[in-house]
Amino acid sequence: MRRVHWILLIVLATVFSRYAPAADKTIGVIMSGNLPFYQEVHKAFVRALAREGYDHRNVDTLLQMPSADLLSWTNAARKFTVTEVDVLVIYGAPATLAAIKETRSIPIVFAGVYDPVAIGISARNVTGISSKVPVTSLVKYLKKISPFTRIAMVYNELEPDSVRQLKELQQLERQYGFETVRMAIKRPEDARRLVFAGKADAVLISVSAVANEALDTIVRSARTAGIPTASQTSGTAERGVILSLSPSALEQGEAAARLTAHILRGENPANDSIEVPRLVELVLNLKEAGILGIKVPSELLTDATRVIK
Repeated sequence: MRRVHWILLIVLATVFSRYAPAADKTIGVIMSGNLPFYQEVHKAFVRALAREGYDHRNVDTLLQMPSADLLSWTNAARKFTVTEVDVLVIYGAPATLAAIKETRSIPIVFAGVYDPVAIGISARNVTGISSKVPVTSLVKYLKKISPFTRIAMVYNELEPDSVRQLKELQQLERQYGFETVRMAIKRPEDARRLVFAGKADAVLISVSAVANEALDTIVRSARTAGIPTASQTSGTAERGVILSLSPSALEQGEAAARLTAHILRGENPANDSIEVPRLVELVLNLKEAGILGIKVPSELLTDATRVIK
């Protein structure tokens, strides 16, 4: 299905090129999985890029949405490298790392990458914006909702940013009095086998693309076990996660657009340092909390950017 989607893009581009003047530049976009967070980042990217003076009239934007696995990420990057796009825009760490291995000449702009420096995203053709929000802050907020002593972390050991988040959580165990229960999945369907009851009293869904593709399954399992869920990915509270503390998808997309515009104007990506998120959103799902009989403290409601009732 992914291959058909890619062939269709090429056919359409060939057909329409006969009737419309060729665009000045071509941008290849890799969205790892059809995740709501990446969708919102991309929408913000397209709008902001148009404000920078680059829209469909002078830029062709080709979008790929590979499955959340290493082979698909690599193939997506390789296709754009072969077609020699002017800029590669990538959402998510694994696809960014795959692209770095494929090209050192095509400029790469990333967004939605947790702690890029720590996981080795560094090259002269690469710039972007980090999506890191301190795990410490999330733990503090979650402790106010539930005095958990065992927290299950759903992660993918093949996604370096997901593993990095796990390690940061483990480093907080002694300080905040809890034990991390590692629950690794490699494919979205693996989430069906997760059992939280009797093993943990809270769940943290990592930034893993695989974990977030399986989000609905994970939330249902946690609901069955009667325990709260938390995430550092935007858009997850709308899908049943009780507490999300995440970077703004709008800021991520706008930063990627600004950096892409710099490159399209001839600037070297190495001149733009990696940006850090300034807008952090705390979203609480009171409806889900009510289902589990969890009372959210008023002080937490005061801090919230948005409350879902």
